[in-house]
This record gives sequence, C-alpha cells and structure tokens, in this order.
Amino acid sequence: MDSSLTRLCCVLCLALFAEGNHDLFELSALVPRYAKLGETVVMKCNYTIPENQLYKVQWTKSGIKLFQYIRGRRTPFIYHNVPGAKIDWDLSSASKLALMEVQHDASGQYACQVTLESPIYSKTSEYRDLTVIQIQEIDPNITTSKQVFNVGDILDATCTSGPSKPVPEITWLVNGRKPPDTYMKPIVKPAVDSASAMRLTLPISDKLGAEVQLTCLSTIPGFISDQVGFLAYADYRSSAVIVSVAAKSEPVTAGCGKEFISIAAVVFTAIAAAFPT
Repeated sequence: MDSSLTRLCCVLCLALFAEGNHDLFELSALVPRYAKLGETVVMKCNYTIPENQLYKVQWTKSGIKLFQYIRGRRTPFIYHNVPGAKIDWDLSSASKLALMEVQHDASGQYACQVTLESPIYSKTSEYRDLTVIQIQEIDPNITTSKQVFNVGDILDATCTSGPSKPVPEITWLVNGRKPPDTYMKPIVKPAVDSASAMRLTLPISDKLGAEVQLTCLSTIPGFISDQVGFLAYADYRSSAVIVSVAAKSEPVTAGCGKEFISIAAVVFTAIAAAFPT
C-alpha cells in the first residue's frame, strides 16, 4: 500500500476512534465565578471513570498548564507557575485544585483535562471564568437635588459607589422597583477612580405617593432581579433615602377672587344701610 494512503488511513482511523469515544465518560470543571481577594478557591474536576483507568488530570488557565496529577508516579503532582495564587496542597487532589491567597492575576479561564490509561484518550472540559474581586468597604452615597418635590417636578438624584475591583454596577430602585433604563444614566468618572456613579432623573407623579423611597444598589455582578436576595451577588451594598411629594396646590387667584367678591358684597351692604336713599 502506498505510504501516503497508509497515512491517510491512519488519520481516518484516529478520527473515527476519537469520534466514537467522545462520550466514553462525562467531564466538567466546577469553578467559582467570583472569589474575594486573598481567599482560597477550590476548583473541582468531575469525571465519571474508575480510578484504575485514570492516567492523568491536568488543569490549565487560558491554555497554559498549571497543575498535573499522574497516577502511579512516586510524586504524583507536577505543578507549574500559578500567577496570582499559591497551591494549597492540603486541599488539592486528583480531582481538586485549591488556590490560596488569590490575587487579581488569578482571574481567567480554567479547564481540566482527563487522560485515560487504556485506551489512550484525552478529554478537556469547557473553560470556566474566575474573577477575583476586591469588595466594597462602604455603602453607596445618595445625593438629591432637594428633599421635597411637587407633582410635575423632575427628581434628580446621584448615587456613587465605594471603590472596588472590578468597578461595581449601580441600579436604582424606586419604591422597591427598578425604573425604566431611560431614567438612569451612568456618570463617567476618571479611569484612576475605581468607583462608579449613576444619575436618576424621574418625573414626579401623584401615583408615587406622598413619600418615595429611593434605593441604590451597588453590586457585582450587575442587577439580577427584584426577587433575589443579597446572597445571590458576589458583592452587594445598598443605601436608601426617602423624599416627600407635595400635593398640587389650588391656583391662588381663584381663592383670592372669591374672597374679594365676598368682602365687596359686605362693604356695599354696609354702605347701603348707612346711607339710605
């Protein structure tokens, strides 16, 4: 058989083997979406194969090798440089990689790869994002143009978050509900500032009630839902203020006109009594 034809057959056989063994076992990487600066992160590689068929487990970050477990070796672990973190050997194993004292450089995409001993076959999980955050230390600050508004006024308020990394996202709630996005506008701040700010401009109507509660949420990730609690966020801070809405007053001229007519009628009656014809 021609050598080129032989090579082609080999390539086809390998391709068919890989395709046929695509579902030899299930594999997934469990990586926390967010981690706080300085804490320990445990990532799990879940696979459905017996340990006696396992040859190697490898962790990568953005395609770069970080950690390997090779069954049967006297020293089963091989580790490489892990930017922004240290390996916690007490918590790490064939199926787990624990990174301690994580810094911002540890943020990235992680995946695990599992290799069988027989037949020789490797499978890589989907990449999972990890973001290391520096949480906010203070609640957001709310300022309003005034404390009492009349129906028909435009409520103007600004919320500024505390510093964090990444920069938190701000969402306004009016009486517990998120207003239309058209009423909220981000305020661009200098790049050196790790805080964010959002302006709210809301038309005041009598439907809002006599008191309006303005709540500012400063969160990582951004706003999820009105129904979820703060535990659904990696970082959550909030502040609230109450402003008053004054009822629409009657035109002053109408009341003055009626009063003037009443007074004039009394005066004319008195004059007519004093000077009878």
